[in-house]
Amino acid sequence: MSPPTVTIVAFALLTVAVSRFLNARNSVNCIPGMRPLFAPMSLFGAAFGTRWWNPGLNWPWEWRKTGFFNHTHDVISLVPLISGGSSVYTCSVDVARQILAAEGKTQLFKPRWIAASLWGENIVAASGDQWRRHRRIVAPALTPKTYGLVVAETIAVYKEMIEGENWSEDKEILVPDFNRLPRKIALILISRCGFGLPMPWADTPADQSRLTFGKSLTIVTETVISRLIIPTWLYKLPIERFRIIDQAWSGLSSFMHTFLETRKDVQRGDTDSTDEKQRGDILSRLVAAMSTDGKLNLDEQEVIGNIFTLMVAAHETTAAVITATLGFLAIHEEEQEKVYAEITTAILASNAPTLDDLQNLPYLLACFHEAMRIYPAGVAVVRELTDDISIRIKRPIEETMVLRQGTLVVIDMIALHHNPNTFPEPDIFKPSRWAGTSEHDVSMFGFGARACIGRKFSHVEALCFLALFLRDWKITVPVSATETEREMGKAGINGLAFSVGPISLRLRRRK
Repeated sequence: MSPPTVTIVAFALLTVAVSRFLNARNSVNCIPGMRPLFAPMSLFGAAFGTRWWNPGLNWPWEWRKTGFFNHTHDVISLVPLISGGSSVYTCSVDVARQILAAEGKTQLFKPRWIAASLWGENIVAASGDQWRRHRRIVAPALTPKTYGLVVAETIAVYKEMIEGENWSEDKEILVPDFNRLPRKIALILISRCGFGLPMPWADTPADQSRLTFGKSLTIVTETVISRLIIPTWLYKLPIERFRIIDQAWSGLSSFMHTFLETRKDVQRGDTDSTDEKQRGDILSRLVAAMSTDGKLNLDEQEVIGNIFTLMVAAHETTAAVITATLGFLAIHEEEQEKVYAEITTAILASNAPTLDDLQNLPYLLACFHEAMRIYPAGVAVVRELTDDISIRIKRPIEETMVLRQGTLVVIDMIALHHNPNTFPEPDIFKPSRWAGTSEHDVSMFGFGARACIGRKFSHVEALCFLALFLRDWKITVPVSATETEREMGKAGINGLAFSVGPISLRLRRRK
């Protein structure tokens, strides 16, 4: 190719790139913001990680102190120069409420992305009428009876943990990578209480060549991003890591279909399990919807999609916040003693907590909420606008801003909960900031009608476990509090949830 031709081709490509960029910038009304090479949620943006030149998936956390022009703007735009679509981000609670308030009026569209692309349509991924259909099926399973079962099973699993970890006689224990314990507890509880699936603490396979249900689900939750990125043909290569990932995903799918068929047999009356017939758990509701005509019908893939998604989302998010709560209480011993005094007042040492007892633990709940504020398990709420909407912003100046139809809006939950305009001293663990706060104002579970359906389940599970654990053990950090806080700063997305990095805790038996 001659030099003039090369010049012409280069100029043409540059012209196309500039035109594309200008169109993308205009699509977000030229709102100031970031102009990276790649969109954070694109393949290349995610692969390169967070660098000074590339936001990556973890930019909301890594840049939480300086993002949104040092929190002087309620709304910014992100227009990539090379790859990925443009989007609008907000760190304002007020703007988030305005946008999501339009959900019922304009039918905001929720991009399918991970949840639907991996498992099929489900309550997390669905939009509009489809979401309402899924919610009407799942919500009736979340009853006081279910929450009572969560309390009973949490007590049982706590005892299984003490025995399984050989802590029964120990007075002092050092637990490296404490994160694994809440993950295992939360996984067992959602399996037993939400789906009636047996999962013991000692999850040992009868056939050593196969992964257990629990191990398969653990691997699946840890490799969601890998499953999306790695081409299918790579799993056929003789690479042990890929082989295990593929075995876990295919094995979990097989487990799910087996459980589904078993529950279908029960509901048809093909077995003699009276207890199973009386179940009102999520799995029973989903299976019943397969044989229902009309608007509340689900096909088998939708049932599988809901099982996968609810299991992964429910156990990852709660476990992450439990770990963060204990990490902060280990560092801030004065807060831990306040919680201990509250627990021993609400629950006698010889008694197991009841569902009613948990309502007498407001400060423990405040600690849970504050840990969740600092490490929100759900990093973003994403919607695509199906119509133009107007929003009022306060920063940098008070004005009305129009967001156009087709705009991808990202409510940045990390930036929102580290916004000093809403939460003064956002990096400081301060449970008292939640004193007297109504459930409606606890924004970490989302906003409006589509706020997390499992909020109560998560509260009951977390409060019960934390009450049992903190009543029995005084927790400290094995290194300096400053070093531990620095280690806790190494947070990121693990599976589908945002969580603190690995932490170690020292446990001393109270009595």
